[in-house]
Amino acid sequence: MNLQPHYSIKANGSEVANTLKNRLVEVSVTTRTGLASDTCYVRFDNLAEAPIALPSPSDKLEIAMGYKEGTKDQSAPSTKLGIFEVGAYELTGPNRSLTLFGNKVLWDKDFKALKVRSWPENGKDEPVLLDKLIKEIAAEYGLQAKIGDTFQGLEIPHIEQSESDMQLLSKLAVQFDAIMKIADDKLIFMAKGTGKSLSGKALPSATIGKKQLTAWKLNANHHKLIKSVDAYFYDQALAQKKQVSAGSGTPKTALTYVHHTQAQAQAAADAMLSRLARAHRVVALSVVGDPALVAGGVITIKEVDDSLDGDWFISEVKHVINHSGFASHLTCEALIPI
Repeated sequence: MNLQPHYSIKANGSEVANTLKNRLVEVSVTTRTGLASDTCYVRFDNLAEAPIALPSPSDKLEIAMGYKEGTKDQSAPSTKLGIFEVGAYELTGPNRSLTLFGNKVLWDKDFKALKVRSWPENGKDEPVLLDKLIKEIAAEYGLQAKIGDTFQGLEIPHIEQSESDMQLLSKLAVQFDAIMKIADDKLIFMAKGTGKSLSGKALPSATIGKKQLTAWKLNANHHKLIKSVDAYFYDQALAQKKQVSAGSGTPKTALTYVHHTQAQAQAAADAMLSRLARAHRVVALSVVGDPALVAGGVITIKEVDDSLDGDWFISEVKHVINHSGFASHLTCEALIPI
């Protein structure tokens, strides 16, 4: 079977890869978990005798990648990797080239604007529910909220917001060790490292062995090797500060903030322990190109090295097609059950 790399680049809905196929230098798509935007990079030879039309600020690129598998370009299977706004371009010479930089931030610009408000509103005596806060913010931008079961009905402390909605949700995602992302008109807030989508179905996964790997690098940070986390809450009935824990053993760390309820304190401790467990080991992998590998998914490394073998959470993927072929570069965190 002929597994030649194949790609599709559509500009404002029209295929350009066919006419510019012989002038493509490189096309790449990077996907990430969290609000850091997915991006694309496309570079062409820009011959003086046949210059490529320069993009306008409203232009959009749709990129897909795959393999020909012995078929013609028009029918070759490919995986769509996203639609990107052309945020910038670059012309170079005398070796003339045109490089396009695309960004997948397609939501309302007000999402980044400063807002001053209270959760709940001043004068209302009611608990702040994390899922309700996320739904209310999503609705303001015409987005559908997709929230993981872990965060349904979870009470959080009163919030005096003096930052953008993007900053607020990003901070909450860090606090609760969640993926927070906007994609396809959905605001997604879900636990990291589950390997599942919000529908409960498993995300695309893969087993990677020596045949798929072209390079790997493992970094272990021992100062992040924490086995247990303490958190505190104020028991109103007993009028005293009490402690909850996640994990067991040493080294141990403690959260300084005193939460209002035991559930809030436990959730914070669990999230911190999970985040530190993953951050202890990070691996960078270069593998044979596979467009099905996605940020937020899980891979299993098998029979490569004792320190590497096991399950890993994919935090970032960069898919690249150039003169060297098709490669996928992954950044992964250790997936450790708590």
